[in-house]
Amino acid sequence: MKCVFFNARLILPRPERIVMGWLLVEEGVITSIGFKEAELPECASMIDCCGDFIAPGLVDIHCHGALGRDAMEATSEAFARILNYHGSRGTTTTLLTTVAASLAEMLAVMECAKVYREGERNSFSRLAGIHLEGPYFSPYRRGAHRMEMLRHPSREETSLLLNHASVIRRMTLAPEIPGVADLVRKLESNGIAASAGHSNATDEEALAGFRSGITQVTHLHNAMSSLRKTGANPRRGLVEVALETSGVVCELIADGVHVAPELLHEAWLTKGWEEIALVSDATAGAGLGEGESFDLGGLPCYVKNGAAWTGEGSDRCLAGSTSTLFEGVRTMVALVGVPLEEAVAMATLVPAKALGLDQELGSLASGKIANLIRFNDRWQLKGVWIGGLQ
Repeated sequence: MKCVFFNARLILPRPERIVMGWLLVEEGVITSIGFKEAELPECASMIDCCGDFIAPGLVDIHCHGALGRDAMEATSEAFARILNYHGSRGTTTTLLTTVAASLAEMLAVMECAKVYREGERNSFSRLAGIHLEGPYFSPYRRGAHRMEMLRHPSREETSLLLNHASVIRRMTLAPEIPGVADLVRKLESNGIAASAGHSNATDEEALAGFRSGITQVTHLHNAMSSLRKTGANPRRGLVEVALETSGVVCELIADGVHVAPELLHEAWLTKGWEEIALVSDATAGAGLGEGESFDLGGLPCYVKNGAAWTGEGSDRCLAGSTSTLFEGVRTMVALVGVPLEEAVAMATLVPAKALGLDQELGSLASGKIANLIRFNDRWQLKGVWIGGLQ
């Protein structure tokens, strides 16, 4: 199949920015890009974008579920339901994410991912693999994860998990937990990115984690240590160390609930777009109505005021988000003041690089897969294409 998207505002990462032009797509791949007055190629299929934006399909490296369905169900039907929901809202590549769970439950998710990817016929979004969120967390920063599922890594469990290294793309863990440094090195040798999160690390423990091979942090400002007093002197936590350490990619949930706009702005000013990956952290509450309930790793949760929660009173805490990655891009532009091309790159090129997929995905460039989204100035999503197909 061959088609041309023309009369479009193409969103390119800096320094190109946003340029009027066209894209030629052949057999699911971008083969040519023309700017402004460049002559349009002849093609039977011509898509007039009427001045709308064309951006790469969004890449979400942290997504649990949608519409009452969760990745922990470990069924192809649940996977497809989740991926279709987010895909129809602009996310064309996804890492489905676990919670702190038993080894048997984790292995079931990875087995399902293998089967799903081998027979994937999903027209809305592609499964890039699995993000293991847990179970090696601090009990003081567990968030919406069951206390009884938290543990330290063991040689036997690590061996069984790494039997599935082909589908594990990322693992979140607390750097201060005994045995984690050794696990991080094993993950790295198997091509799996390690991310610090759900951690009560001191500044020394955080720095040691980054030296051991941790390259990312999971949902910055949420479920992690921050500035505190030890004796007479304030000490940094994982938040500050991550922001100040070059090369560490910081995940941000820009749903307007998890992180205040002022802190989103501070993270952008400190790290620059190149080291921020926007994520949805959407749980099964995404797409549900006000007051509806769902399950997250055995915890009863509910939707209230556009957010996902578990517990009541002083025990209440956020249980992921009900948002989409596209809404996160909008938040960064409309509420934080980030340039559109940078906000898009945070949800496309940066996470693609974090997955080692930036040669295939994440930007509009010749030779890359034609995963595309089209939207207008009012943030209305008007089209999603996977490999050039809508």
